[in-house]
Amino acid sequence: MSIFSKELLKGQVAIITGGGTGIGKQIATELGKAGATLAIAGRREDVLIETEKEFKEQGFPVISVVTDIREPEQVQQLVDQTVEAFGQVNILVNNAGGQFPKSSLELTPNGWNAVIDTNLNGTFYMTQAVAKQMVKQESGGSITNILVSFLHRGAPGIAHSVAARNGVYGMMRTLALEWAKHNIRINSIGPGVFVTEAMQKNMASADETMLKNMIDAVPMKRGGKLEELGWLVTYLSSPAAEYMTGEFIVIDGGNSLGHGITFEAY
Repeated sequence: MSIFSKELLKGQVAIITGGGTGIGKQIATELGKAGATLAIAGRREDVLIETEKEFKEQGFPVISVVTDIREPEQVQQLVDQTVEAFGQVNILVNNAGGQFPKSSLELTPNGWNAVIDTNLNGTFYMTQAVAKQMVKQESGGSITNILVSFLHRGAPGIAHSVAARNGVYGMMRTLALEWAKHNIRINSIGPGVFVTEAMQKNMASADETMLKNMIDAVPMKRGGKLEELGWLVTYLSSPAAEYMTGEFIVIDGGNSLGHGITFEAY
């Protein structure tokens, strides 16, 4: 099911990083249902191949490109291959990223740098490369960053991730000003508890009760549905949001209004 017409994004080409699994895959699905042509990227070739096959079976025009967003050369290759296949890029969804729960007193420099390099540096490399293509096309476009709902209140246990995501937020606000003259819009979404297979695995390895406690703390008493997040990205990527840029939208069932999210006792 889709709440949007399949004509909404017809003729638009979207790159979705981390598009082979979880949140990224569902975002790509919803963009495809709204008519967008898809380029999905990720680090695992086997996953991308399987997802590309699924999308083609659903009738979505799609390519997959193995990409480590921490490597600018691979990022540029992703953009080039997308343009070679489909002629343009109109939409970017910066979904790729990663984090792991760890007390800040125990966090190693390697652990800190790994998260900063992916979530902040990699997001900038992708954003800059796609924006250059949009400027070259003189077409404008939409960029959406997937961040976190607790951006402005903190989340004990993942200081490294909160720091990186706030860096992306500040970058977004500045780029929205710089690129408005090119009709490039850039916004961010802060998801709350959206349960994916990877999240379940990570939480189970850290604390079996953590995920249940997180969901119990949500005022709506449930985790988000992945399609709900995909619908919001679709809206931001569509003509309906053409006058919106530099904004941060939280979708978390009211959680950030109450207890918020914590990854450790403090």
